[in-house]
Amino acid sequence: MRTILIFVPLLLAACSPSPGPPAPNAESANDNVIGAPLQQSLDKAQSVEDLSGQRKGGLDEAIDEAN
Repeated sequence: MRTILIFVPLLLAACSPSPGPPAPNAESANDNVIGAPLQQSLDKAQSVEDLSGQRKGGLDEAIDEAN
């Protein structure tokens, strides 16, 4: 009976999954070699999209006033 009480916990410990590598921290894009340039590119694309939308809005207003 003692041997069962000793070996069962050992067997369970041996069969349990290992914790594996630690999960990456997502603190900020600046800490990430790939994330920082990607975030900069996305920010630049958003700025260009905003500027294009403003220009289109101005052009639409000018067309509406002309009609």
